[in-house]
Amino acid sequence: MTKKNDIVEIKPSDALSLMRLNALIGREATITQDLTSIGRINKGYMVELTEPYLDEVDWFIPQESIDDED
Repeated sequence: MTKKNDIVEIKPSDALSLMRLNALIGREATITQDLTSIGRINKGYMVELTEPYLDEVDWFIPQESIDDED
């Protein structure tokens, strides 16, 4: 289970590709907000990248690109 302040590696997913954020694959980030509650349509996490991408460090990353598929 992923929770706030966990350090994660962003993985490839169809949702990430649709958002045109494939450049973030393999980057490390810290979870800052869990946006995976049952009522949400677009589930994912707000993360803070260890290094900026497009001069930003805060990004929404789809759940499929963070969570393990256990």
